[in-house]
Amino acid sequence: MEEENGREAKLKDEITRWLIFFGVAIMLSVMTWLGWSLTNRKSPIASFTTLVSDSSVAIGIQGSAPESLDIRSEQGTAIEQALLENVYETLVSRSETNKLQPSIAKSWQISDDGLTYTFTLNTNMTFANGHKLDSSDVVWSLQNVINNNYVDADQLGDLKEITNPDENTVVITLNQPNPRLLRALSGRAGIVYDEESKADYSKKAVGSGPFTVEASSKTQIVLQRNDSYWGTKAAASQITLYYYASEDSLVSAMEAKKISMALPLSASTADELNQQSGINSDSGISFDKVMLAFNNGTESPFSDEQIRKMTRYAIDAQSIAKDAPDAYSPLGGPISPLEDGYEDLSELFPYNLEQGQQMRSYFGANYIADINLLVPKEYEQIGNTVKSAIEQLNIGVNMEVLDSAAQVTERMNAGTYNIALTTMSGENDASVFTDGQSVFHFENGDAQQAYANAMAATNDNDYQDRMRTYARTVSESAASDWLYTRKNFIAVSGQLQGYPKNLTDRLLPLNRIKLH
Repeated sequence: MEEENGREAKLKDEITRWLIFFGVAIMLSVMTWLGWSLTNRKSPIASFTTLVSDSSVAIGIQGSAPESLDIRSEQGTAIEQALLENVYETLVSRSETNKLQPSIAKSWQISDDGLTYTFTLNTNMTFANGHKLDSSDVVWSLQNVINNNYVDADQLGDLKEITNPDENTVVITLNQPNPRLLRALSGRAGIVYDEESKADYSKKAVGSGPFTVEASSKTQIVLQRNDSYWGTKAAASQITLYYYASEDSLVSAMEAKKISMALPLSASTADELNQQSGINSDSGISFDKVMLAFNNGTESPFSDEQIRKMTRYAIDAQSIAKDAPDAYSPLGGPISPLEDGYEDLSELFPYNLEQGQQMRSYFGANYIADINLLVPKEYEQIGNTVKSAIEQLNIGVNMEVLDSAAQVTERMNAGTYNIALTTMSGENDASVFTDGQSVFHFENGDAQQAYANAMAATNDNDYQDRMRTYARTVSESAASDWLYTRKNFIAVSGQLQGYPKNLTDRLLPLNRIKLH
């Protein structure tokens, strides 16, 4: 009996040892598998950074909806604001601070002579209709932009050849350098369309972006998340853009919680909405340059460079920028902070009334006739400040307050002004000071040569440096007086996340926006 009990005990010990062995082996196998999963699998770890939701977001925009969905030919910024980077993607894109970054092309190289651009595309890209996106679509799209002279086709420069050696490579060859080519390819001219699509672009948008157009009308555009998008999926499942004719109607919609974001707003309205529970105001930088435009034409007193300079010394631009509620920063030159070649030139003509008056003394008391100053009503206070400053130079000023900025522009186009308080809003619009036939009538050989040098640059560093030289030349000649760069103002629901701030008047990337 004792011998049998001993055999049973020995058997139990052996079974126990085997059970422990198998348990340890299973545990090690599980740990090994988990380790392999963490280091080699994209899911579930990667999913934490690409979480999507079923949230629907409503955004209110002051202005008119695009008349057509055809971004190839539809004029104005409204179509770009709605569709660019949302429905349509470009070969190169730009960040919220307007820096170039990868998009359909994941990388690019530029030859030393600035004439050959080689783009390497991402792989496994598709359009929203399921068609494959590759280099042939890029070549076809660029050729159509040029052949049909679509919007911004002229920005591509003097193209010699566009080829695709393989499905992931595109080569663009120029006849002469165009340092702005990459910028052009981040805008409408760089949109990649589906070569196989037969869609009516005026009614349907077939792009490769994170959204599709579900519906559109004269008052709204409905964007639906593209769940088959080749990149990071949009955070919101649906975004509706509502268009309002006035700021008052836009504000009413925001107060009634019909929308979660409202733009653009005046500084005062944004501040008022910020006082309400559940609504926050925010701001970003724009391309807008608030300036005193000088008419340099021969019939204007400001055809004289010394009169332009003494006027700039008499105007305290720094204080104007400090007090203006829509000012981002003082400027002093024709290039804003988000544009290529920016440099703060506000110190070129620091406020120095004594110096201005001394320069004035070189002219006879009656040599300078009373000048006409045009001011839009929204900037009447700044206009009064400018009027008082110029009068301290013993120059009479007739200030005319117009109802809108558009009316000021009309008068400038007609040439019936000496000084106009206005806004320049375009990217790269500094080039206007090379054209003596522009509304500024500014002609300067040094400035024209400096600009030509910039446009002949074969790399971005040289281009930026040369544009700074150009801007300084224009400002030192006092072609006008640039007061400050303007902000964009928006109002958002306290629950809204991931919304853009800069350049929202023309670019509105919505892929990160969501309610929480």
